[in-house]
Amino acid sequence: MITTRAVVAVAAVVAVGSGVAMGRMQTSAAGDQTPQVAVSRIAATGPSGATGATGATGPRESSSEEAYPASAAVPQLAAATKENGVSVRSSIKTKNPVFFITIDDGWNQPKDAADYVVNAKLPVTVFLTENAVGGGWDFFKKMAMYDRVQNHSMTHVALSKKSANRQYEICSPQTIYAKKYGVKPWILRPPYGAGFMPKRVTTPLIEKTAAGCGITQIALWNVAVSKEGKMTFAGNKFQKGDIVLLHFDGDNLKQHLQMVVREYAKHGLKPASLSAYLTR
Repeated sequence: MITTRAVVAVAAVVAVGSGVAMGRMQTSAAGDQTPQVAVSRIAATGPSGATGATGATGPRESSSEEAYPASAAVPQLAAATKENGVSVRSSIKTKNPVFFITIDDGWNQPKDAADYVVNAKLPVTVFLTENAVGGGWDFFKKMAMYDRVQNHSMTHVALSKKSANRQYEICSPQTIYAKKYGVKPWILRPPYGAGFMPKRVTTPLIEKTAAGCGITQIALWNVAVSKEGKMTFAGNKFQKGDIVLLHFDGDNLKQHLQMVVREYAKHGLKPASLSAYLTR
């Protein structure tokens, strides 16, 4: 069993600003240690954004089975191992001076953000919700040009809910995205992180279903950027291996990406491809 602890940290806030694209930033993972969670010891405050609140991705569904954080909250696993055929991580243990940019959902598709990603050759992992696409397949291809489109479920339901059709939610996007983008996803981000913060009885069900659909990795996050551009950290700020969560939820995505790149650059860290570190 993976031992987990729900930790939601409200930490330093970094103001949104514009920045200059840094050019080609992909970094080789050669010589890296096997990715594991870098544990941060911080006090638990309980789940942030109680069940029923509204997050950046829209109203969250009520659930008596499990409380889960708002989309801008930050979870932190206490430990990570491989169970039921998948590995679960909220950050990457690496000696390389890199961090990872991930963007969830897909309801907003700002063209200037895609142009910035392409022009800056910025590695972005797109965790795509199928019912948010609305025909914008080419947009997400551009957004993931220097990384991959990975799986964020069909409808964004909390997979911890007893009523969730996990087979449909996890497996259906595998076939669709493989057809659209030529590669079947192998990384899943459960909507809201539900099922993994804290560990509940549904976690093995999610893991086993995911493994049966070809998922080998479950990626959470340890840094979140709100719709207003505020950064929240679990543990220490601006660390090697941080997995940063943003959403396709507004018109300021380009500016938020520039801000994240710029702030990490101040600490000597460059964006890298999460899909290259979390291999099959």
